[in-house]
Amino acid sequence: MPRSAVSRAALSTLKKQATRVLASLRREIGQREKELTFLKQEAQRWQNAVSGRSSLGNGSAVRRGEKGRTRLDWKAILSELPETFVPKDVAQKTGKPMEQVYAGLARWTKDKKVRKGKSGYQKITPSSAR
Repeated sequence: MPRSAVSRAALSTLKKQATRVLASLRREIGQREKELTFLKQEAQRWQNAVSGRSSLGNGSAVRRGEKGRTRLDWKAILSELPETFVPKDVAQKTGKPMEQVYAGLARWTKDKKVRKGKSGYQKITPSSAR
């Protein structure tokens, strides 16, 4: 096969691959644009809730949680933890994301129920309180 035929075949293969990649990129762009539209709508709903306007139609900007969902008893969670623990232990017990875990830890620290130590957090018992 002459050299020009080989280069033409390679160029043809390269063009086919580039066409597939381009089609894939266009699909991905379309998906991202849909996500972006959804996120913009969600941001607008939050903005309306913060500013007091409601898109719910009944005049209430507060949505109720799902039925059957109960609040966590953070005192019970603390009592179930060992004397020294790390935030990951709290996340596993509660099933909550780390942002909520850190908020709970900050609240416990503020209420002087735990203190931060070298190896994580440590429960404060009434006798060990300063």
